[in-house]
Amino acid sequence: MQNRIREYRGRFSLTQDDLAKKVGVRRETIVFLERGKYNPSLKLAHDVAKTLNATIDELFIFDDEPETPESRVVLGD
Repeated sequence: MQNRIREYRGRFSLTQDDLAKKVGVRRETIVFLERGKYNPSLKLAHDVAKTLNATIDELFIFDDEPETPESRVVLGD
């Protein structure tokens, strides 16, 4: 998964350590996130996005294939 954490972090002049402290993780976690080597929990993604004044969709680029109408699962009544 790709992301724009480094870009957004730069907008606020935050170091990796600064961001890590604000969201309550180790700096290494931020390093791995930025390198795309770690998929965060929903809570961590939310906390990072909130700290960087962004949405999860703005920060994280999902590599999944685009959804087509044929691939959707429809649950019955």
